[in-house]
Amino acid sequence: MKVVKAGILVFLVCASFLISAQKINSPYSYYGLGQLHGKNINTPLMGMGGISIGMWAPSMINPGNPASYATFDSTSFIFELGIIGNFVTHKTQFQSEKSNYVTLNYVFFGFPVTNWWRTMLGVMPFSKVGYDIIILVPVEDFSNVVNDLSGDGGINRFSWGNGFNITKNLRVGIDASFLFGQSTRSSMIYFPDSSNVFGTKVNLSTKGSDFIFDYGLQYDFHLKNDRMLTLGLIYSNPFYLNSEREYIAYTLTGGYNGDIEYPKDTIAYSPGEKGLTILPNKLGLGFKYKHGEQLTIGGDVEWQNWEKFEAYGARDSLKNSWRVAVGGQYTPKHTSISGLFQRMSYRLGFRYDNSYLHLLGNDITEYGISFGFGFPMKKSRTTLELAVEIGRRGTINNSLIQENFVNISLGVSIFEKWFQKRQYR
Repeated sequence: MKVVKAGILVFLVCASFLISAQKINSPYSYYGLGQLHGKNINTPLMGMGGISIGMWAPSMINPGNPASYATFDSTSFIFELGIIGNFVTHKTQFQSEKSNYVTLNYVFFGFPVTNWWRTMLGVMPFSKVGYDIIILVPVEDFSNVVNDLSGDGGINRFSWGNGFNITKNLRVGIDASFLFGQSTRSSMIYFPDSSNVFGTKVNLSTKGSDFIFDYGLQYDFHLKNDRMLTLGLIYSNPFYLNSEREYIAYTLTGGYNGDIEYPKDTIAYSPGEKGLTILPNKLGLGFKYKHGEQLTIGGDVEWQNWEKFEAYGARDSLKNSWRVAVGGQYTPKHTSISGLFQRMSYRLGFRYDNSYLHLLGNDITEYGISFGFGFPMKKSRTTLELAVEIGRRGTINNSLIQENFVNISLGVSIFEKWFQKRQYR
């Protein structure tokens, strides 16, 4: 019981750190809900291109398909934790700059309830907002007018997932997730060449919270010679997220380039405005092919109806998104007496995302090539995980921004026998 309490304490501490530490820098997070989390569910799956819909393992927690929870070992407790570092070069036709951040990425618990029911608890980001954009606009009688756009925050996700074994080969699952968070966006117009003209600043702060549900199904086909094919399906119906926002616009002096801000007159103020944010439905299909304990390959196709996204009765200029991913894992020898390099898992993958953004005639797409390793600890069922993804988002066409990124994820998976009855002789 002391170990259980200690595990819960670690979970809560890590969860609070995750909520407070997620900061990104991407101008594309200006739109919609920001940069969505979900391409790389956890470190092992990130090393395989982010495939998840058909994936399962008795020692892995896979929120990409809640049906996979039903495969948890019936006598074991699973704890997973991961951190991620993001290193980006932002590039235009004329210049480039670098940014980076490191944050806790996910915390998961998984354990059996009955011989046909398994459950998990987890916390992870749902979306992230983080940008600081300066636009210089030539105006008559002024050398330049500055439009400074900035944003920060996002939505977090606390999940209670359940997987159920219907038959030997069929399982279903459901994730009940509580979404909560806040984002702040501001826009300031500033006249740096005139001290006689007031600037204008607009602040918009939005917070929201509500439950959403994700559903999953997996079915195993047992083939000859210790081979297995798993087909997976996920679905999320539309949800209405309760939101509240505060809007204020005012004139000011200062406030630019590190100067102290001096507000003058309020132009508009709207506090505590309640509304709804509509999250659209999502559908995904995936497979996993497994040959013994050595080889696993898989693939995903996912689509989401972002044209139906709506916030406070207004549609955003978003389009439907889709994602494809393929990847695999190879473990030379799955025995405790083998050498480290033979017991290690080697992973490789690729993903391509056509995001919900279409800007200045360009689809904002993203791709990533990834690889990773699993390091099993000696005389333990704990595994250290490493994944690296190299990719690109966006384009330099039509004065847009291209982001060349490297994501590095470190994870730990603790898999322990907790539910065995002691026998005394």
